Amino acid sequence: MFVSVPDERLDLVKSLLLDLSRMGGVEILYDDKVKNFVVDPKNQNPYQALKVVSVIRAIGLGVPVSDALKLMGEEVMMDVIDLKEIANSRDNMTRVKGRIIGEGGKTKKIIQEYTGVSVVISGHYVTLLGNYEQIPIAKKALELLVRGREHSTVYKYLDRAEQQLIRYRSSYKGRPLL
Repeated sequence: MFVSVPDERLDLVKSLLLDLSRMGGVEILYDDKVKNFVVDPKNQNPYQALKVVSVIRAIGLGVPVSDALKLMGEEVMMDVIDLKEIANSRDNMTRVKGRIIGEGGKTKKIIQEYTGVSVVISGHYVTLLGNYEQIPIAKKALELLVRGREHSTVYKYLDRAEQQLIRYRSSYKGRPLL
């Protein structure tokens, strides 16, 4: 499996190769010619290799190492939104990023607090790290912002989604999930 990262993040990833190899039970090589990392599961569990690739990709996307390493567990997943697919110009991308971040970072902080999802904006990517129940909620909130919905509408959506999730979780409490 191959994965590449921006030049400015190469040294950081290279410094973690030994630890990532050990944690994932994989072999990781860096190919200078094509500037990518090759992750080989060494005839072990390829799922572990996919996790290591996700960690490297997350670090390349600007996610702090401590958060990216959470992808090695079973509870955390990543979703990436490419703003180039949404914004058709540099000015529009700046506007969209501004809507997601909000004044003084307020909107981004509210989305993170309501959902427990880490939101990292780097370049033209928005990276979401969180559990499988919360990622879709955070992603929908971001989509509403991108489509131009009022911030108050997005906050109301987050409040409703949180209440629905609480009700859903409590309805299954104590019952086996089969």
